[in-house]
Amino acid sequence: MRNLIRFLKELRPYRRTMLLATVLTFLSAGLGLPMPLIIQYITDHLVQRKPFPLWGVFFAIVGISAASGLVGYALSVTITYLGQRFMYDIRRKLYSHMQSLSISFFEKHQTGKLMSNIINDVATINQLLTGGFVNMISDAVTLVAVLAIAFYKSWVLTLIALSVFPIYILNYLAFVNKLKHTSRQIRHERDVMLGDLQEKLAGVAVVKSYAKERYEVRQFLGQTRELLVLNVRQGMLGTLLWVIAEIIGALGTALMLWYGGRLVLSGQMSPGSLIAFISYIGGYMYGPILRIIQMNDMLARTNAALERIFHTLDTKPTIEDKPGAMEMPPIQGRVEFDNVWFEYEPGQPVLKGINLIVEPGEMVALVGQSGSGKTTLVNLVQRNYDVTSGAIRIDGIDIRDVQLKSLRRQIGVVIQETILFNTTIMENIRYGRLDATDEEVYEAARVANIHHVIEALPNGYQTRIGEEGVKLSGGEKQRIAIARAILSNPRILILDEATSALDSETEALIQEALEHLMQGRTSFVIAHRLSTIIKANKIVVMEKGEVKEVGTHEQLLARGGIYANLYQQQFRVALEAQAVSS
Repeated sequence: MRNLIRFLKELRPYRRTMLLATVLTFLSAGLGLPMPLIIQYITDHLVQRKPFPLWGVFFAIVGISAASGLVGYALSVTITYLGQRFMYDIRRKLYSHMQSLSISFFEKHQTGKLMSNIINDVATINQLLTGGFVNMISDAVTLVAVLAIAFYKSWVLTLIALSVFPIYILNYLAFVNKLKHTSRQIRHERDVMLGDLQEKLAGVAVVKSYAKERYEVRQFLGQTRELLVLNVRQGMLGTLLWVIAEIIGALGTALMLWYGGRLVLSGQMSPGSLIAFISYIGGYMYGPILRIIQMNDMLARTNAALERIFHTLDTKPTIEDKPGAMEMPPIQGRVEFDNVWFEYEPGQPVLKGINLIVEPGEMVALVGQSGSGKTTLVNLVQRNYDVTSGAIRIDGIDIRDVQLKSLRRQIGVVIQETILFNTTIMENIRYGRLDATDEEVYEAARVANIHHVIEALPNGYQTRIGEEGVKLSGGEKQRIAIARAILSNPRILILDEATSALDSETEALIQEALEHLMQGRTSFVIAHRLSTIIKANKIVVMEKGEVKEVGTHEQLLARGGIYANLYQQQFRVALEAQAVSS
């Protein structure tokens, strides 16, 4: 009930539309009630061979049908608008809220399941709003009116009709738990399938590189086969429920005909009255009763969808602006790590007492084994996470005291897994600064050594690059990402510039583009290339979440510590290979 009450509060902005829909529903239900009485009138006059106004009856039937059609059309348009407007608003609200959430939220939830939250869960609520809401009101109004008419006509026949009602209940109860359980299984399997599908399609390059296409097809078929079995089971249970319900309805109709036939033969009821009575009971009472009972299942499905939607909306960002947070002034680029500790899980520190000062314009290379804390350190600079203790200051300002947007607007990021969008190259570069002119985009591309490649494409900058840039080579995608970062004109750069899979010519172009990008900016580089490490103003050697060594390439080699060993193991081979090739 808590979710449904909150749902009703969400509907407050649409109360006028809902009121109109309610009035039209009452009218639609009321316009359906006179027809059995008209049939009774015609039947009784025909049986008794009494004249009656044929044209009057004709116009009454046509008029009621026309009015019913017009009201039905108005109701359909109103309820469709209500449903579509609600879906639009709640999806906008959900997506906007997701955009405000921290990185940790997306690390814990599969993208496919979040998509299902926005698409499928909202659609489930729309079914209640546009179908269940109208049917519930219409059925309730119809049921009250028909029971009043039926008791007025014959209370005995009405009680006989209602005598099968407990059997309806028993039939529903026999199936409801099985239907609910199957519905829950279907929702779970569908969410799992969507989550896996999104991951595998996004990672299709990995699938193909390991030649696992047949394996993935088998996995997908296994999931869809499970959904097939569950959906067929649900269909069979639902159909069986309705078949038994129809048999129960036929039993009630047979009992009414048996007793009503005796009343007609004894002259206590006219044939037309019996036909009208059976029409009301069979068409206007049994159906609404069953649909009202079945609303329980729809409400259960809606409640589950509401619970997932409200869970997302109630999730608070782990990183957000503190009250009264100031606008970050233009950054000069001095970054200070003051006794920084950080842990993802309580009691398991990932960074331990980091003390480091980076002066404006310096390039810092972060070196260390995988898991040493390099990526975590640069994530803290962007405030993707907040330090557990200690502080990070930029130009002397604790980054927790400034507005997130004003901080991140001045930090550029080029990551190893280049992410481009399925739109034009122009729009992908302009994503760095949406108000940039075309000429500024061209200039950023020139600096990134990609302008000539783009110009050679069939549609130039208007070429659509395909989802995640699949129409471009790895080096071209990386240079477009660099152009995007150049356009944003950040004061601090974070680079994960892995280029081991690129040819030497492409690597040289990217190296030149990166040097342009880093010029005059404070740069943190998770270093994978010897040339980057040698040119760095500072090399920070990390091990198990601690800074073990800091210095230039020459200083650290002369010291003969961790970096010297790492250099001998990893970089000396690369140097010798370069010497041989040159």
